[in-house]
Amino acid sequence: MGKIDVHHHIVPDFYHNVLASAKIPVGTSIPSWSPEASLALMDRLHIDAAILSLSAPGAMLARGRDETRKVATEWNDYASKLRAASPERFGFFAALPGLLDQEGAIAGIRHALVDLKADGITLFTSYEGKYLGAEEFEPVWAELDKHHAVVHVHPIQSREPMFTTPFLPQPLIDFPHESARTASDLVLSGRKRQYPRCKIILSHGGGTLPYVAERLAKLGDTIFQGVLEEKSPRGDQIMEDLKSFYFDSAISGSANVLDSLLNWAPRDRLLYGTDFPFAGGLEEYFDTALEDYDMDTKLRGLYYRDNALNLFPRLRALLG
Repeated sequence: MGKIDVHHHIVPDFYHNVLASAKIPVGTSIPSWSPEASLALMDRLHIDAAILSLSAPGAMLARGRDETRKVATEWNDYASKLRAASPERFGFFAALPGLLDQEGAIAGIRHALVDLKADGITLFTSYEGKYLGAEEFEPVWAELDKHHAVVHVHPIQSREPMFTTPFLPQPLIDFPHESARTASDLVLSGRKRQYPRCKIILSHGGGTLPYVAERLAKLGDTIFQGVLEEKSPRGDQIMEDLKSFYFDSAISGSANVLDSLLNWAPRDRLLYGTDFPFAGGLEEYFDTALEDYDMDTKLRGLYYRDNALNLFPRLRALLG
């Protein structure tokens, strides 16, 4: 069964150089990458197509508004050309310069989705300490909603990490929490319900969201209801909105994660992902774990392929 990988990064030479000149978070390294390496992994894991994206820290590691815009534009042009050369193998989520550059972000969305015909947009879990439900980002969500955009949300290092030691680099332990935090912020702020035409994918099985969802829904509407706003969801609406996200399987194919996710998430919200090449060579390990997990053929088909084809009509037309 051919898979659709919705969490597949690329590191073109120019971006590798940008990363190398910036301060890389402790515990991470810059992976080597080439189009041939992506295709080789895809062939090994029986992946028909991959939606390419820019991983954290994205364009924001560049200094200054003009530089971040330049990095995002250059990456999008590269990904667009890669897709044009192999449209049945590659799609891409366009990069943005950062949401605090509201003018640049909205212009980037329009150019990516209208001119480049990108398959969606990459956002990160926070920008300068502000999660995605922040009021400052509402115009960006309005623009994304207008285009019925698919949005892939990837965790990023928080601005002020707490309780971090040299043994706990943020990608190791904090990234799953960051995904849960920004998803919760989108729901409780009312932003998720306000812009329902955006299809939002959470990385890594939603991080810790499936584990804390019931706590969030019940306590958020009782003990902590004082923090909610007029437009915030109430009661069963909170859980309904939490379950309206999509969840990719990148670095999340192990049984303990799948037990929680599959017991909670709707079947039509599951997507396959690898996190290549930032999974450190563990793409095949997690793919094998997912293959070995007991699930019926129909569910596996939804997880590996069919749900993604429903999200990406361009790929559906090519792959059927």
